[in-house]
Amino acid sequence: MAEVKIRDINQPMRTSQQIDYEDEWFELQPIEKKLIAYSLTLGLSLLLLFIFIFKPFH
Repeated sequence: MAEVKIRDINQPMRTSQQIDYEDEWFELQPIEKKLIAYSLTLGLSLLLLFIFIFKPFH
């Protein structure tokens, strides 16, 4: 049976807090940024359109 190497002796121990901060955030892809922009634009446009159509603030 092959031995499983747990960690290298020279490799520093990482605390759970370091792992959480490093793995939690990553840069958004360009397509994700475009989808977010399109979604916000569409949502705000429809909101304004419905406000003007139904005129709830008269």
